[in-house]
Amino acid sequence: MISKMSNYAKSIFCVGIREIKKFSRISLALILCAASLFSAEMLRTSVNTFNIYDGNTTTSVHTVRGSVQAALNCVNLQSEDYSVVYTEKSGNVTNVRVEYKFPVYIILKDSYKTVKTKSATVAEILRNAGFSPNEYDMAEPSLDTLITEETFIYYSDVEYVSGSYTESIPYETKTVYSSKQKKGVNTVIAGTEGKKQINYTNKVVDGKVVETVVDDTIVLAEAKNGKKIVGTASANKTVKKTVKKQAVKTSESVKSVSRLTPETPIKLDKNGNPVNYKKKITTGATGYTYTGHKCATGVTPKPGYIAVNPRVIPYGTKMYIKTTDGAYIYGYAVAADTGGFVRSRPNNVDLFFSTRSACINFGRRDVEIYILE
Repeated sequence: MISKMSNYAKSIFCVGIREIKKFSRISLALILCAASLFSAEMLRTSVNTFNIYDGNTTTSVHTVRGSVQAALNCVNLQSEDYSVVYTEKSGNVTNVRVEYKFPVYIILKDSYKTVKTKSATVAEILRNAGFSPNEYDMAEPSLDTLITEETFIYYSDVEYVSGSYTESIPYETKTVYSSKQKKGVNTVIAGTEGKKQINYTNKVVDGKVVETVVDDTIVLAEAKNGKKIVGTASANKTVKKTVKKQAVKTSESVKSVSRLTPETPIKLDKNGNPVNYKKKITTGATGYTYTGHKCATGVTPKPGYIAVNPRVIPYGTKMYIKTTDGAYIYGYAVAADTGGFVRSRPNNVDLFFSTRSACINFGRRDVEIYILE
């Protein structure tokens, strides 16, 4: 067919063929360029960068894998004992911080324990090792010390365990002579034992009791003394009965520290103890004075308002207090406050005095507390 064309037509046809070939080469180049750019972009977005810092140096890892562990496997770390303590990711870049573990030797009373750890406080290391440290435990270094290298920790578990037991209070049999009873006639009135409760706290170090402190003594039942009456009267002598009237003694007639007044006067026996009471507690007492604050119950402190452990003596409890040696009659008192002594001496009380010098003079004494109601 081409052979039948004229020379002019042939020239036009050849030019057309060349232009088509030229256009095809340009299109192919554009396609290859676009494909290369697309591949480069795909490669850029699929590569992850991990900057791994071990406390000394930073190593960068480029990988198509997205896990931190895969990146760590590509780094020649100083030790296989390490912990990942920090990761931060932004786009395809992840910053990773690792800490190498080191040995810590926990020295106990009869043994020791070795643990591998990263930097942590003594308390955290002990907890991770299966112990339960508390504020009473003894540790060297102290529980809040930060450990950053191989260390020896000397540790003793300390506990305070409270308990109680009862004891009998012995009675006495007194001999009295009576002219109202015939000579040669003896009468014996049997006594009865009392009972008291001893409350104590044991200090236990590594499972062994090393100290026992008696917190207080509560009289559950008073002992009643017996009596042996020996008659001295002659057989022919008439025995006359005489009854002495004794004036009733009350809290109104006794000088006391307290400025509080009970609704009705408290009847006292010949020893100055309340005749009627619910319970008697023997415990330690100290003095305190005004600090500018109100009592825990909201009242303004004054002699007669005392500080207690409300778990032992509830707020509002009314009582009568005197020292066991008889030197102080504190008198009628009400539980209205509490103080810092509760932790170390949970069963003791603090008595309010008007002045600091009065507190110093009182010092620390044992007192008898008669719970009235």
